[in-house]
Parts: sequence; structure tokens; C-alpha cells
Amino acid sequence: MTTQEIRGYCSQCSCYCRIVSYVRDGVFVDVKPDKAHPLYSPICPKGKAGPELVYNSQRLQYPMRRTTPKGSPDPGWQRISWDEALDTITTKLNEIKAQYGAEAVATSRAGPGGSALSEIWPWLKRFAQAFGTPNNISTTHICQWHRDNCSAYTYGKPGVMGTHGRAEFERAGSILILGNNVPVTRLSMMPFIERGMKHGAKLVVIDTRKTDLAAKADLWLQVNPDTDTALFMSMLQVMLEDKLYDAAFARDWTTGPFLVRSDTGNLLKASDLTAGGNPAHYVVAGSDGNTNVYQPGAPLPIAPVLDTACAVKLAGGQQVECKTAF
Repeated sequence: MTTQEIRGYCSQCSCYCRIVSYVRDGVFVDVKPDKAHPLYSPICPKGKAGPELVYNSQRLQYPMRRTTPKGSPDPGWQRISWDEALDTITTKLNEIKAQYGAEAVATSRAGPGGSALSEIWPWLKRFAQAFGTPNNISTTHICQWHRDNCSAYTYGKPGVMGTHGRAEFERAGSILILGNNVPVTRLSMMPFIERGMKHGAKLVVIDTRKTDLAAKADLWLQVNPDTDTALFMSMLQVMLEDKLYDAAFARDWTTGPFLVRSDTGNLLKASDLTAGGNPAHYVVAGSDGNTNVYQPGAPLPIAPVLDTACAVKLAGGQQVECKTAF
């Protein structure tokens, strides 16, 4: 009996944890985290279930065609060849495209954070583009967009190690975790948090429950359910009152100095000021009270005021009170 160790990564989600797979006499029997890898992280139950997924008796291994109408007690699944399956799908898709147009078809996928779709979905999108449909359905807007992209906007960096903006926990002075049970939902991030704590970072956890991470925290804030927004607003209030924010960053790199109309609640646009103004250009105010049009991507025309209010004359002659978004 011989056991082979194969190093690689787990593709059951988008974390790609480094693993060692054990194959005994040609049978995949076990999977463990690769502790020798410089980016070692523990693996979650999805990764550990690798052998069960491979040898599950209900796993589909071949194309199947239904032989009875939908709604029948027995679908009457019948195994067919790959060529027949591909021909059937191709014929049906082309029929739909010819009759209704390519946009009548939409592709859909599961979330890459909870399935093995992370490596596959770019090919699904490529297929949709080749077919001619812009309709791609995913879970991003209700799942991981804020995690993957908001951090990039916040930190002004594209991310490291395959992420779109993961915080550099190892270099942090303090780490704030809110409403996120990291050891359960993102186990691969724990080594970075622990590394940051080892380097002296203070850990603050906001959670209604005393999770394993909350038990390790320097400060656990046990908020009542549905009161986290009040907590965040009060934290922001302290930051504003005590001027704990980076005013220059907020002025130069956020929409904070953009003027907002009091009558509509919308951002003031160049098209509001003049008939030929560009609706994609915004308006900022200087310390002298004068307003200037700002073109996104161009240098700021003035050093705008971050916190001010002023009356602005619109293209139609009426005046409207405005104040900065900040």
C-alpha cells in the first residue's frame, strides 16, 4: 500500500488555500493544509470534504437527459454522450437566438465564495460574450462586492495575494472586526489577523455573540441586535468632532467637497449652472465662496472647502442652497 502526497490548492472557494492531497493506491483519501507553504492557512470543512465530493454516490459524472415532461414523478434521466449533450444544447441555444435574439439568453452562476465557480466563471462570461448576450447573473451584489471592492476604494490599493483590497493586517496598529465571524466564514484570513496581533495590533470585535474571535479580542463590544448603525454613527461623530480623520485625503480623494442641492438632495452638476454644462461634471466651492466645476479625473481646479454651505445661482436664474456632501 503506497500513499502519494500531492501539493496544490483547494478550489472549493475563492480563497485557494494551500493543501496536500493524499492518494492511496490510486484513491483520493485525505486532504490537509500545507504547513510548509509560506502562505499557510488552515482549511475549512469544504476543503476537508474533498474526498467525499469526489466519491459521493450522487455526484453527476456524465450528461443526463430527461425523458419525461417536467412535473412527472420520475424524471426518467437517461445517460447520453458528451457529443450528444453539446449538440442538444447548441441546437436549442441557436434556435432561441434565431427567434428572439441573443439577449433572450442569460448565463447564471453560483457564488465563487461558496462553490468551485471561482475558476470557471470567467469562461462562462466569455461564452456569453461570444454568444452575444450581455446578461450575466451572479451573486456579487448581495455577497462579496463590498468585501472585495470597497476595501480597494478605501485603501487606494488594488489588493494583494489575489484579493481586491485586503487590509494589511500584519502592519496594522488596530484591527476592527464587525459582524464577521472570521474563523467560521473566512478561515484563511485568520493567519493574517493573528500575525498582526503578534506584531502588536489591538483587536476590537463588534458582535452580539461572544465568538471565538471576540474571546481573543482586546475589546469586545457586545451590541444589541440592530444597533450597530447607531454605534457606527456615534463613532463617526467622535471622529468628526475630534478631527480624527485625514482632512486632506477626504478633500482630494472623496466626494466630500462636492456640493449637494438642498431642494433635490442630488449632487450639483455643471449642467445645473449653465445650459451647456456637462452633466458628468461636479461643482466644488473654494474658501472665497466661489464655485468651480470639477471634471472627474482632472486635477482639482482649486483647493475646495470640505465643510461649507452656500447659495448657488442655477441656469434658470433661481437660487438654491447647497452644502458639501461632507
